[in-house]
Amino acid sequence: MATIRELFDTQAHAMTMHAPWGMTTADGAPAGEVIAKVAYDFEANAKYWYFYVSRRNDLSAALAGLFASPEVAACRLGPDGDGVRVEAGFTGYTERQTTEPLMFTRRVHLYLEAEMTPEDRQSIVNQTLAMGFHVSVRDLEYARRRSEMEKPMAFISHDSRDKDAFVRELAHELIQNGCMVWYDEFTLKVGDSLRETIERGLRETKKCIVILSPNFLSNSGWGKVEFNSVFTREILEKQSVFLPVWLNVGAKEVYEYSPSLADKLGVSAQLGIPEVARRLAVSLRANS
Repeated sequence: MATIRELFDTQAHAMTMHAPWGMTTADGAPAGEVIAKVAYDFEANAKYWYFYVSRRNDLSAALAGLFASPEVAACRLGPDGDGVRVEAGFTGYTERQTTEPLMFTRRVHLYLEAEMTPEDRQSIVNQTLAMGFHVSVRDLEYARRRSEMEKPMAFISHDSRDKDAFVRELAHELIQNGCMVWYDEFTLKVGDSLRETIERGLRETKKCIVILSPNFLSNSGWGKVEFNSVFTREILEKQSVFLPVWLNVGAKEVYEYSPSLADKLGVSAQLGIPEVARRLAVSLRANS
């Protein structure tokens, strides 16, 4: 499941600039930090806000500080403006567009790392509407509902020992590229049946990104089970399901593990996580 922070990072449909903001209470005490993001829509001649508020914040104090801020009312990232002037257009062509004339729509999207009741969300909407802002509230329940609607494009099969060094960042980078993925830290919740959840993920996703590493190749547990399940799918469906990523392994090791897998074109982790994610995303979208 995509987190609120990941949705905040990826859902804007316009050019954006962002900055961290330190929030204080009315008496000047720290109230936490939010991430502010201004969206610029040249076609609509409009700009509007996105704010991410982490669970470490005093939520009431942070929101009070936000909507009392002159920067929020003026839709600028700092007291002196956004710090940059953006101009868009073609080289040598007369039509140019800049951020300067864009009008603030008073639209604000709040991404809150909090569990809220419908009454809580509506209270925020009503209070800020009275201040002249049109606010949408996106909390942990929103993230769950959104994830339920978005079927993952691929299952990430990996050895847990590779999470910290590679897999977790790759999963986040794929989401940044607009590709929802089945990844255990996003999907599994306390109390879930491990076997049933993994089998459903393997069954429902079109592709399986398999992180071939020395750890994976030596794993005789879930890694082997997942591999066998996907290999069986390929036989039954008569189409390619695997998207291999080679992490510190060579052709000889992969061939010894599975001769048929060694014949598949994969992507090397040596390219770096952003490039690996980009190439995987291109392949996933081509097969969606």
